Amino acid sequence: MKSYLYYLKYKGKYLDWSDASYGSQEATTRPLVVNCASCVNTPEQHINQNTEGRLDYLFMYVIEGDLTIHTRLGNGVAKDGTLVVIPPRTPYLIHCAGEKIYFLTVHFTGSEVINKLTEYNISLFPIVNFLNPKNHMQIRFQKLFEGFSRNDRFRDYDLSCLFERIMIEAGRALEGNVNGIILLNKSINYINEYFNKKIAITDLASMENMCMTTYNKHFKRIMGIPPTKYIISLRMNSAKELLEFTDLPIKEISVTCGYDDLNFFSKAFKAEEGVSPSAYRISSRKYKLADINKNPI
Repeated sequence: MKSYLYYLKYKGKYLDWSDASYGSQEATTRPLVVNCASCVNTPEQHINQNTEGRLDYLFMYVIEGDLTIHTRLGNGVAKDGTLVVIPPRTPYLIHCAGEKIYFLTVHFTGSEVINKLTEYNISLFPIVNFLNPKNHMQIRFQKLFEGFSRNDRFRDYDLSCLFERIMIEAGRALEGNVNGIILLNKSINYINEYFNKKIAITDLASMENMCMTTYNKHFKRIMGIPPTKYIISLRMNSAKELLEFTDLPIKEISVTCGYDDLNFFSKAFKAEEGVSPSAYRISSRKYKLADINKNPI
């Protein structure tokens, strides 16, 4: 599937990414307004930056790949089958940590947004919402994309209803146990927020009222890797971001990512990435922050 983008057409004019004025004006008069939506499916590195933040909310659902997200609210990683919601006026930097990324977005606003997010158990970033299954979400998004092609007086209301169905689908998955599926939302969100601290797997298991063996089994089923490897992957993704986009000393990056021992960090980094932290920094300079594509989504 190729990447594509849909804008809301208002008074014969398409809104651009920097102008959410229509959504801002409607935010106090309509419960839910969809401004635009997109699909990003690319085998290339993807970077998206908004240094001021938009006037509306950003809803992102990841189908494949890892998105590392930096905001003043906190940092996090969105993986397969997860969604994040970034609130208005929140500057952000979103970076694909791997070589391939496939995700869907909606920009939305309205007077009832907070109430609806609360009703459907959808948390704002830096909490990452973990969903399962994800097939229904893709179908819902496809119907939303199709809704933009309609050009009658019911279209805007139709888009609002279609997007609310997406939120309902997310809410069902976030109940914690859909058709017997255990999601481990509490402990996984904890890992995403505190991956650079010391985390005991026994404590994570306790959060979900499980023994460690059962917890490890369910975690691997959901995330595809054991919790220890997941924590390491978050630390390495964070380290790569800091090496690539900052001039912080490697010792400081080591501590920031949860490693007090620089030698241990260097060995762990090389084991995961195949090169030392300093070699990675040199090779990644072609992706400097100044060269970021400034066409936000």
